[in-house]
Amino acid sequence: MTGTSFSRRRLLTAATAAAAGLALNACAGRSLGDYAQVSGQVPDKFARRQRVVLWSAFTSHNAEVLQTIIDGFNASQTDIYCEIQLFPGYTALDSKLAASFAVAQVPDLVTLSDVNWNRYFLAEALEPLSGYFDASFRPDFFHPTFLAEGTIRNEIYWLPWARSTPLFYYNKEIFAGAGLPDRGPKTFTELREWGQQLKGYKHRGSPVKMRAYNGKDDWYFQGSAWAFGGAYSDGMTSKLASEETIAALEFDRAFIHDDQMAYLASDVNGDFASGVAATICTSTGALTSLLKATDFEFGAAFLPEQVQPGVPTGGSGLAIMRNSTKERKQATWELVKYLAQTGAPEWSLNTGYLPVTTSALDSPKIKERNAKTPQYQVAQDQLSRARPPDTMRRYVNELISEMLIVLQKVYSANADPAETLREAVRNLDPAVQRVMPKYRRLVAP
Repeated sequence: MTGTSFSRRRLLTAATAAAAGLALNACAGRSLGDYAQVSGQVPDKFARRQRVVLWSAFTSHNAEVLQTIIDGFNASQTDIYCEIQLFPGYTALDSKLAASFAVAQVPDLVTLSDVNWNRYFLAEALEPLSGYFDASFRPDFFHPTFLAEGTIRNEIYWLPWARSTPLFYYNKEIFAGAGLPDRGPKTFTELREWGQQLKGYKHRGSPVKMRAYNGKDDWYFQGSAWAFGGAYSDGMTSKLASEETIAALEFDRAFIHDDQMAYLASDVNGDFASGVAATICTSTGALTSLLKATDFEFGAAFLPEQVQPGVPTGGSGLAIMRNSTKERKQATWELVKYLAQTGAPEWSLNTGYLPVTTSALDSPKIKERNAKTPQYQVAQDQLSRARPPDTMRRYVNELISEMLIVLQKVYSANADPAETLREAVRNLDPAVQRVMPKYRRLVAP
């Protein structure tokens, strides 16, 4: 990758930081309930109902599934109408939401990613939710691992919805042809050894690489860092340049550039489906689409360990905007209850995202699907190893952009992992110092 590309990424990082600053400051001096609702359209037959606006980052098939669920909510009662407004991914939604504070117009319910929601918490823009629960709808209706991730100082701000972890996917046809076991590797060392065994093997007449790397999302490296005993941070103290984190990135560098059995892919799922790559690490949320896209049998396994497991949670959850009217927030809560109790099983069944509620976990249809397609059960079983992102990844928005630069340099240009990570620590220090006062006041124990 050229220096020009890195400069452009830094410009994008600066723009993201500006939007973050807008979100962090926009609520100051405003009273609760004085933000207008964003504009939209209400069908005539719903004109007399309380309107609730849901901002969604889902596209294509997942957007259709969500619309079907919301149509069910609108048909289930006569008091509330939910309008979905779609955005092409979390970044687009995040930019629009940050800007909406400047004009004091906000949606009511938002699908915020596992890292972006923390920034809006620091902005004091999210409604505390613990007080909304009652005997008919309790916090323990949600999976405890995911519920805890949205809880700060014993108060719930972010509820699970489209949650996932990465899985290790492998092409059974390639593994059998190369004499590899029909399972995932137990360690990264074993993965590299298998890569050596695969060298020279051709699948359907074409050479095969052992692994395709995703350089568009640092989520996967977060897990690898843990597996090697490293981390992004301990609290707000950076661990990016620790010996263990460097070792994790050095493994990737060597696998790609020394062994030449892995590579940086532009589309890991597409390369796996076409047989170019024997293995990938990608989201559990991609399982359904991979089953449709492949013409071969593939396995799903836990992520490789090294000195310990390294499984990060990901995806998104639901947050209610704090600066709304009491009437809108109460109506939004009725929507949340419907999504958790009625919509969650349908959502998990039709998208591949992990079940996040007891109603979804106990769904006969989901149990039947898992028995028929065991890869889904592997995803649920691995959840026992999962953990939320490190603190700096949650609260320092620039960290993700900086890590994408790091991964691109190492994966594409064979840069030295130690120096690249040390440079990232230096670049991130101003952002850490900017966030620290809010973090200490609202989050730190």
